Amino acid sequence: MSKQIKLALKLPAMVIGIAVLTGVSLGIAAYISSDAVVTEQAEARLAAGSDNANAALAAYLGEVSEDLTLFAGRKDVSGALMAFAGAYRSLTAQGEPAELLQEAYVTNNPHPSGERQLLESSNTLLVYDLNHRAHHSEFRALLETRGYSDVFLFDTDGNNVYSVLKEADFGTRFAEGTGAWADSDLGRVVRAAMTAEAGQVFLSDFAPYGPSNGAAASFIAAPVINQGMLSGVLAYQMPIGRISELLARTKGLGESGEVYLVGQDGLVRNDSPRTELDDALSVQLTGPVVSEALEGGTALGPISFNGTGYIAAANPLSFGGSDWAVVALEQADEILAPSAALRNTMVVIGVLLLALATLASVLIARTITRPVDRLTRAMGNIAANNLDTEVPGLGRVDELGEMADAVEVFRQNGMRIAELREAEDSMNAERAAQVQMVEALQRDIDRVVGAAIDGDFSHRAATDLSDPELRRLAENVNGLLANVERGIGETGAVLAALAQADLSLRVTGEYKGAFDRLKTDTNGVAEQLGAIVSRLRQTSGALKTATGEILAGANDLSERTTRQAATIEETSAAMEQLRTIVAENADHAADASAKARAMSAEAEASGTVMMQANAAMERITASSGKISNIIGLIDDIAFQTNLLALNASVEAARAGDAGKGFAVVAVEVRRLAQSAASASADVKALIEQSANEVSGGSRLVADAAEKLTTVQQGIGANAALLESMARASREQASSIEEVNVAVRQLDEMTQHNAALVEETNAAIEQTEAQAGELDRVIGTFTLADAQAGPRETEETGARGLFGSLARKVAGMGRR
Repeated sequence: MSKQIKLALKLPAMVIGIAVLTGVSLGIAAYISSDAVVTEQAEARLAAGSDNANAALAAYLGEVSEDLTLFAGRKDVSGALMAFAGAYRSLTAQGEPAELLQEAYVTNNPHPSGERQLLESSNTLLVYDLNHRAHHSEFRALLETRGYSDVFLFDTDGNNVYSVLKEADFGTRFAEGTGAWADSDLGRVVRAAMTAEAGQVFLSDFAPYGPSNGAAASFIAAPVINQGMLSGVLAYQMPIGRISELLARTKGLGESGEVYLVGQDGLVRNDSPRTELDDALSVQLTGPVVSEALEGGTALGPISFNGTGYIAAANPLSFGGSDWAVVALEQADEILAPSAALRNTMVVIGVLLLALATLASVLIARTITRPVDRLTRAMGNIAANNLDTEVPGLGRVDELGEMADAVEVFRQNGMRIAELREAEDSMNAERAAQVQMVEALQRDIDRVVGAAIDGDFSHRAATDLSDPELRRLAENVNGLLANVERGIGETGAVLAALAQADLSLRVTGEYKGAFDRLKTDTNGVAEQLGAIVSRLRQTSGALKTATGEILAGANDLSERTTRQAATIEETSAAMEQLRTIVAENADHAADASAKARAMSAEAEASGTVMMQANAAMERITASSGKISNIIGLIDDIAFQTNLLALNASVEAARAGDAGKGFAVVAVEVRRLAQSAASASADVKALIEQSANEVSGGSRLVADAAEKLTTVQQGIGANAALLESMARASREQASSIEEVNVAVRQLDEMTQHNAALVEETNAAIEQTEAQAGELDRVIGTFTLADAQAGPRETEETGARGLFGSLARKVAGMGRR
């Protein structure tokens, strides 16, 4: 027989072996478990990221679809489309509509590319500018608030009659095989929408689009149907930046995690924020995971992307006839990094713990083996019936002390065995009585439990037992049955009340554990159902109130539409009368222009005569000057003659009587000279006065000539103005004729709107009746706070919807 290994060696070796085995086993299990957990969490994280991105994209596309169908179903959009279509057709009289629109709104647009939507009117195409000015601001606001790349309107012939951004495709034809962009994705969705029913939408996948400088573009279109008749198509150009933003906001992925939208060609449809270049339609993502998602399945597994290993989760996304795959991926190294770090940490900790376990096991083994050896010798003595042997280690508080206490008990038991043998007979009798009591209690408990199994919790076990343990057991069984009966009873009462549409009862007892959870769940069901019914009651009341308000608003709109139709008819008659008056004014202006030209000719002739008269007056003035000179000469001669006569009289007086006859002659000569001087003075005065009058007349004739020249110029200017007024009157008459045509079209549209308002009134009355029926159904429920009465709520749900509809209808009536 081989030599036995001592406990002093065996115990440390066993402790170290167990520690090593346990540590290695725990380490391997922990690593495998952590690796599995990390991988599972990463896969769950990727799957959740893919699901969240898929849900976000589906929700966004759904919002766009609802927005498109909502606007396509609005009567003002249908009216705007028909107005643009009519204006587009009117351009054919001036030339090719596409060329005219491109020249007016693209070539001659004062705003640069990307800001052409700021132009309200080109002021060159009268009828089209009138409609563009009226509707452009609303469609521009739609584009800016929703974030679309562009908004289009197409008539029933496939012509692009309106665009917000005014790119190269504006005004062109999109019917099959016609315009330059007819074969694009926009042309295909527009033609598909032409043959669709109301509420259907068609979406194209992202692809390069020429008018948008080759950028990736997707289009969504829906038919615009008014009273069962196709008015045209409304289309949006989808913004790829919004989709990239939605995917970039996906939470829960690691630092290397990304989400891509992949098309059937394997190219991504969004731009990653981690790269500087635009990834859309330039980065390829392929693999079995992507292929399975593109085929309509959900996939999860490894994938290679940009030369790096990734783990990817992919979900299919289908909308409007286009199929994509939403792929969430994360680098495999990043996913497995926590497992590798945990493995390295566990190896270091395991080595340290092994060293400490070795040292501690040796020290601990020595503290055990020495006392055990002494205790073993004492036990040998006791086994030899030497009951007086002292047991070592009785004062210890560890397991060796407990072993010593046990040995001491053995020693004491040996001493008491004889006493026990004597008391054995009496104890057997007591055991028989206790067995009978236990059997009776067991039968009683079997009876109570059997009744409880059958659903009867009213039975109770007898508690008049002498054994306190058995009595406590019976009381616990009875307490359990009472607790179950009370919990089931209260829960049944609440459920019965729920079945009778009474939501006011609750479970009020105090419970613990599963019964407390049952109480909480039952009360939660009643509270949740009560809250739902309360919200339904509030919503149905709000719906009834809202339909009443909408009905009143629709009636008011109908009345205003009727008055508007009458006013437009009167306006049409007034415009017709105004056109006649303007035409007559044009004829009168032409007559006045002819008469003004005749008066101008007469004024020119009068000016010539006045110029001749002015020349004659100047000649008379010159002649008067010459006569004045002659009169002055005569005055000089008379003065000299008078002086000579005076000298002759003096000489005759000196001659005496011989000179008397000569003196008489001198006196006569002097008298004649004085008479001639006096006459010449009178003639001179008259001639000077005549010269002054002639000079004044000459000035007046010159002034009259100047004024006739001014009058001639004024008459000529008046003739030109009258001719311009006649030409403007004729142009005004032509413009008024075009406005008269537009007013007649507006009259027809107003009559059409009045008929639509009558149909809206009938639909609202039917909705109001359905809201009353909903109030009657919800009124059957009894709520805990029913006495509080209806509470004021915000205009949400159906009330908010109908309130918004009422405001929009009222707004239509005010336009």
